[in-house]
Amino acid sequence: MPEIDWNVENTRVLCQLFAEQVARGNRPNTHLNSVGFAEVEKGLRDRLGILATKAQIKNKWDKLKKDFKAWKKLLLRQTETGWCPIKGTIIMNEEWWKKARADIPECGKFKKIGLQNSDELKKCFADIINIGVDHLSPHMANPSNTGGTKPNVTEPEQCDRDTPEDEVGGNYVDTSQFEQESPFNPNGKRPPTRVDDKGKKPKTGTAALIQEAVSSIVISANSYTSSKQEKYSILEVIEHVVACGAEVDSNEHFIAIELFVKKEQREMFMTLPSESRKNWLTRKYNAKYGN
Repeated sequence: MPEIDWNVENTRVLCQLFAEQVARGNRPNTHLNSVGFAEVEKGLRDRLGILATKAQIKNKWDKLKKDFKAWKKLLLRQTETGWCPIKGTIIMNEEWWKKARADIPECGKFKKIGLQNSDELKKCFADIINIGVDHLSPHMANPSNTGGTKPNVTEPEQCDRDTPEDEVGGNYVDTSQFEQESPFNPNGKRPPTRVDDKGKKPKTGTAALIQEAVSSIVISANSYTSSKQEKYSILEVIEHVVACGAEVDSNEHFIAIELFVKKEQREMFMTLPSESRKNWLTRKYNAKYGN
């Protein structure tokens, strides 16, 4: 059996097939059952014309599972780092990545672009991997993010290039609001106890503690709701850009990065049939920069 070219499009379809079988209950433990593997094999043949054996499909499942686990571990290191919404990955200097690769050998591939097909992989593996964390830290307040942590978003023009070492690693959001609204600072610790004008400490009875807890929950819920207001995220749309044939560093990929900072452009792109998207990006590029 010839080796399979697991390019962007083939991998995207495979991840969809895997997620479909998990949703149908064909993953009783850590792998698909015989029915699940057979359905994936048929799906690859029907959708892509790829003839794959069970062993080849299982090997790819194991590799994707390892990638997902490495990505989850990497995101646990994300506190106080920069985040690129276009590339969907962490923006830090080479020294930071060197240490990360030493701890997580498989994470090096995520320096240039984040985990692809993350929604499908989350459905496949989120409940069967263990990365050594059994509870959320106070700073892991955004449930919509794949790794649980709330990233410090870097401006698109900053993360669209190789960032100099003296510009990375900083906190790109104003965290002063958290000190006022939340019982925890971004570093996960309680702020110093405030005193009133007479030098007395405020009461810290049960009612005060309950109020603090309620405030924290409201802030987390508001953050989650806000993240859901936009129909398509930048990372999600860029994945579809690559899937339609606009490879990284191509003219189409370049214009997509410029356009999809705007929500309206992302929604317009996603309304197009998949077979028309690359041609649309080509026209957009030519209209702005010429043939």
